[in-house]
Amino acid sequence: MHRAVLLGLGVWLAAAGVARAQGLPEGTFASSKEGCTKLKDKTVTELGQDLDFSVFSKTGLSANAQRCDFVSVTPHSAKSWLATAFCEEPGFTFPDVFAIVQKQTGDLSVTRMTVQQDSFDETDDESSAFADDLDSSEMDRPKVEDNQTAGGDDGVDAGASADDEDPNAFFRCESVKP
Repeated sequence: MHRAVLLGLGVWLAAAGVARAQGLPEGTFASSKEGCTKLKDKTVTELGQDLDFSVFSKTGLSANAQRCDFVSVTPHSAKSWLATAFCEEPGFTFPDVFAIVQKQTGDLSVTRMTVQQDSFDETDDESSAFADDLDSSEMDRPKVEDNQTAGGDDGVDAGASADDEDPNAFFRCESVKP
């Protein structure tokens, strides 16, 4: 009996540790550092139409006229998660999936899997070529960017760097209005 109690307690403690590890980071994160500054004085609700950035918390994501509530969060590792969400915006409800990674800085990289598409308009596809329309001599030719020559070395963009900002970055907001 004594062993059964100890075994049960051990299993419960192990499960509690895993449950704690599964949770998303505490705090509020904004898609821009300016957003963190705005959140010091106003809540997401108070910002209303002036909310020109996204706000991430362990319960979901808020943006102008959009709210995604996390339905489930599954850990991938101690610093990465996969979250499914129920999202709403005026006139639409849809499911979404988020891949969330906590960086060494404590900030987050949040990638949304669902992309809202505009209504289908065939005129958008008119510029694309079909395989039958292509000249076979052009099929294997590497794409040359506007600022590059065919050799690729003469037009290197001197302004580009490996440190360009992550478009999926969410910055930890140290102090926000409750």
